Amino acid sequence: MPQHLRALLLLAVVAGAPRGLAAQEEVEAALVGELLLAGLPVDTGTVVLHRITPEEASDIDSTAIGAGGGFRLDLPHLPVPGSGEVFLASTRYEGVLYAGAPITDPLQLDTLYTIRAYPSVTAPVGGMSFPVSRREVWVDEGPFGWQVTDVLEIMNSDAATRIPAAAGGAVWRYPLPADAIGGRILQVGPSAGPARVEGTTLVASNPVLPAENYYVVQYDLESIEFDLPLPGETGIVQVMVREPAPPVRVEGLARQPSEELEFGATFMRWAGQTLRDQSIAIRMGEEGGPTVLAWTSLGLALVLVAAGSVAIRGRDASVPVSGRRRIRRDIVVDIAKLDEAYAGIEQQSRGARARYRKRRRALVSELEEAQAGGGGSALR
Repeated sequence: MPQHLRALLLLAVVAGAPRGLAAQEEVEAALVGELLLAGLPVDTGTVVLHRITPEEASDIDSTAIGAGGGFRLDLPHLPVPGSGEVFLASTRYEGVLYAGAPITDPLQLDTLYTIRAYPSVTAPVGGMSFPVSRREVWVDEGPFGWQVTDVLEIMNSDAATRIPAAAGGAVWRYPLPADAIGGRILQVGPSAGPARVEGTTLVASNPVLPAENYYVVQYDLESIEFDLPLPGETGIVQVMVREPAPPVRVEGLARQPSEELEFGATFMRWAGQTLRDQSIAIRMGEEGGPTVLAWTSLGLALVLVAAGSVAIRGRDASVPVSGRRRIRRDIVVDIAKLDEAYAGIEQQSRGARARYRKRRRALVSELEEAQAGGGGSALR
């Protein structure tokens, strides 16, 4: 599957979902929409229609933008809820891909379909500073001691997409642990593009959209004792250590109950929020205080997008985490990440296909329940 199609569902999450859906007696199999640039209609450009299923993804139609930013794309048929089939439309502006919301239900066709694009502005030569809205650090035993999968989400609050000043230049730089070995980029989104690890620094050269952007980095550590730098602002941070593991403590975060975040796998957990210019220390030894600290201030903010992180890391997550009711945005992200992870498997065995389809059906069912229950009125 082409890389731009694997990323489209995640890009669609940025665009937001249709609101105020109202059922009609008859729904036409057509996507009628508008293209906005920085909130204003665009009268030139091309919009492409995509169809994504568990088996394939393809571009199936395109059209030129009309007056007032309007466009119309006929679908081959009405969407079938629960089928795993998704339609969405995208456009490129100044070389950057932008997409509208994923269409999975005929009722969504009752609402004007909107694609939001933004002007591109070059970042300073040394890169910019963005607040980290969410950080998940997954620690497993690895071939060289310990393997860490580091998930970072950053928020670009500007009304412009930030791009590098030159090819390969930095839009954003962020330090990894000083003891990190063999750093490699697993995923970048929602806008695909170059990113790399220079020594122990993540260097992002991909376009950073005016929304949440994510990076998944993996590296090795010889020792489970390491320092996790958190420069600038960090909204939510969690450290998860797969059990069994030696006794460890995380200085600077609150111990949370261990939880089965993957089927058959339990993780020790530590969490914190609203941190600024801190460094978290992971050390051997038992906790000095109570094993669980009740941080009521975290509240619902600590709902993990664990299924998505599991999909990134190639694990099998066949059930929703802890039975929590999640918002539609999280579920769509999970589906997109699962699709992208599956598409990245070079040799897709029969067992892998069966696990993928089982997991995808469960997520689609959860998405339908969220929509029916009103939890999916907006992709936040």
